[in-house]
Amino acid sequence: MRTKELIGIGVLAAIIIIGSSIGFFLISSNIFNSNRANGFPDFYTQTEDYFVTNIGQIPEIQEISYKLKVTGSINNPTSYSLSELRALPVITLPLTTECIGNPTKGSLVSTANWTGFSVYNLLDSLGIKSEATGVKYLAADGYYATHTMEQLINNSIIGALYINYQTLPPLQGFPLRIINPGYYGAKQPAWVVEIEVIDMPLADYWDDRGWDTSPRMDVDSKIFFPENFRSIEDGGQILIGGAAYGGTRVSKVEYTLNDGIDWYQADIIKSVDFDNVWVFWSINLTLSGQGMKTLYMKATDIYNRTQPKIDPIKKNGDNSWPSLVIQVS
Repeated sequence: MRTKELIGIGVLAAIIIIGSSIGFFLISSNIFNSNRANGFPDFYTQTEDYFVTNIGQIPEIQEISYKLKVTGSINNPTSYSLSELRALPVITLPLTTECIGNPTKGSLVSTANWTGFSVYNLLDSLGIKSEATGVKYLAADGYYATHTMEQLINNSIIGALYINYQTLPPLQGFPLRIINPGYYGAKQPAWVVEIEVIDMPLADYWDDRGWDTSPRMDVDSKIFFPENFRSIEDGGQILIGGAAYGGTRVSKVEYTLNDGIDWYQADIIKSVDFDNVWVFWSINLTLSGQGMKTLYMKATDIYNRTQPKIDPIKKNGDNSWPSLVIQVS
């Protein structure tokens, strides 16, 4: 995530340390360090490479003593052990998630298979009171986030106990992480120890610090490779590849070499039949005419929402066009 200061972020890996009232906030991403086939990272990010966010030290939670408290505007407040949560019916969702502060060329985006229980079904079984407006999740590291009741009912929010079919490791939120398809990572708290059903305005950790975490992820795209400035000879070819994703499904990915006057479609080379999961695209481009060429990319979703050249609002997710500058000589 990004606030007023970014330190040490790069395209291949990123570590950001930002001062906060709790201690420090860390983001790391290693998706490009995994085995890359033809320049692409793994379509499903390896668990050890999935980007990490926390506002303090990684909590040390013991499986045997863990309890999830369910409190607030509910008829039957209770608590659940980890074994009781694991006994609930589960669903698996593939999902691409981006950090809300990921910059245009940043690598803070990952895709994984998440398995867990329906948060709404759990709360509904306990009797949600009519005045409830949403839920607030409290995490062991001091973080908190909220979801509206509408999101709970309609958005398949799960309490994830597993990532990529394995038990959540401590780094990824053991024992419980909330997954909200189509929303930024700020809405997917890890190390959750309490779910409070609320009848008051929603308040998130980062919203209280000037961000707007309520919107769905915007349709966005990233260039994976070539990684740095590239020079080619006149008439030469260059292979360019990346990903596109957003709050729903991507319908097309396009590129321009004349600042958006003409657009051409990239090839979608890998996708799955699920919402909220990225696609991989590629371009085999022949460039002629000496000089500096600037290639821009943009993605469009199934509702015809597309990326702006420059996203003017900086605290609700950045989806400006990514670019590649190529010298033709």
